[in-house]
Amino acid sequence: MNCDLVPLVSNNAGDWLCMRMGEEGRFDQIVQWYHGGGDWIPWGVSLPEAILMDAVIDRLPGPSRRHAEPAENPRPNHHLLQQDRLLNWACEHLPDAARDLLAAKLDGQILAEELLGLGLAEVAVRCELAVDQLTHPDRDRIVGSLSGKVDSNMLTEWLFDLERMPKDICECLELEGIQLQGIQGWDQAYTHAHRVTNLMPDLAWGWDLCGYVSERRRDSTRAVDFYRSSANCSVFTDQSTRLETHWQSNEFAKFSVSRLHHLLPDCVAQSDYYRSLGGPDVRQRRRQVTEHWLERASGFEQEQDFRQMHHCLVAAAWDVGIDSILTYATLLERIAQAAAQSNQSARAELADTHRRCLKDRYGM
Repeated sequence: MNCDLVPLVSNNAGDWLCMRMGEEGRFDQIVQWYHGGGDWIPWGVSLPEAILMDAVIDRLPGPSRRHAEPAENPRPNHHLLQQDRLLNWACEHLPDAARDLLAAKLDGQILAEELLGLGLAEVAVRCELAVDQLTHPDRDRIVGSLSGKVDSNMLTEWLFDLERMPKDICECLELEGIQLQGIQGWDQAYTHAHRVTNLMPDLAWGWDLCGYVSERRRDSTRAVDFYRSSANCSVFTDQSTRLETHWQSNEFAKFSVSRLHHLLPDCVAQSDYYRSLGGPDVRQRRRQVTEHWLERASGFEQEQDFRQMHHCLVAAAWDVGIDSILTYATLLERIAQAAAQSNQSARAELADTHRRCLKDRYGM
C-alpha cells in the first residue's frame, strides 16, 4: 500500500477505503485500494462520499468490478439505510439528494448522471462509464469461444479494441450470433477520460484512453502528448485490467510507453526512463525502474532539493512496484527522511508509520 495512504474501512475482502495525504499535509482524497494488485482510484474527497460510491457501484453501468467475495455481505437488500448504520451516517453528511438516490430505483445510466450532477465521486463514476462504453456485453462469450485458441495477450488486445480483431475471427464470432460492429463508444469514453485528466492528472488511465482515441482519430501529435503525460503516472493508477490495456505488458511496463514506442520509436530509444520500462522480464524491468529513480533521488539529494528527492524515492517504490518487502522497508526510511527534510512533516510521520507496520508484522 502506498505510503501516503491510511486505511480506514475494509469490505472484508481485502480492499480498503483509504485517506490519501496531499503535499500540504492534509488528507485531500478518499481512494479505493484494491488488494489484488495495489491499484487505487479516488472515490471522493470525503469518507461519506466514498461510502456512498461503495453503496451504489453495483448499480452503475458496466461489468461488475467485484474481484473477491467478502466474508459476509455487509449490505443486504440493496443497502437499505435502516440496515446499514455506516451508510446512514454517510448520508447525514451528504446532500439530501444523495439519500434520495439510494431509495430511488433508477436506471444505472440515470443514476450515474445524477451522481455527476451532484458532483459526487466524479472520477470513479466516469471510470465506470468509460469501462461500460468499451466492454462488449458478450465479453464472456467471446472469451469462452477464443480462449485456448489464441494467445491471451492477443485476445486482450482484441477485447480492448474490437476493430483490431482479424476479419476471419470476426466472421466466426458473428456466426455464433455475437455482434461486433458499432459496439464500443470510443468518443464517449474519451469524454469521460479527458475530464478525469483535468480533475486528476496523476491517474494514468485517463491519459491512456485519450491517447488511444487520438490514435484512432489519426491525430498522432495529440496521442504522443497524452501518452507522455500517462508515462509520468504510476502503473497502479492505470485500471489496466478493467480497461484491457495490459495486452502489451510483455513489451513494456506501461501501456503509454508501448504506444509511444509504436508511434515514435526514437523517442523511447533516447529516454533512459522509457527504456527502463521495456523488456520481457518483469522482475528485471522493476529493478531497472527502481534503479532509475534511486539514481535521480541521489542527484536531487546532492542538490539539496529534498522535495524532488522525496518524489523520486516514492516513485522508486510505487512507479511499477518492487518485489522485495525488505526493499520497501529500506525505502520507507529514506522516504520519511526526505519528507522531513522537505518540511513535509505529515508525510514523514505517515511513511514512518508504514515502516513501523512492516517491522511489527514481518519483524524487519
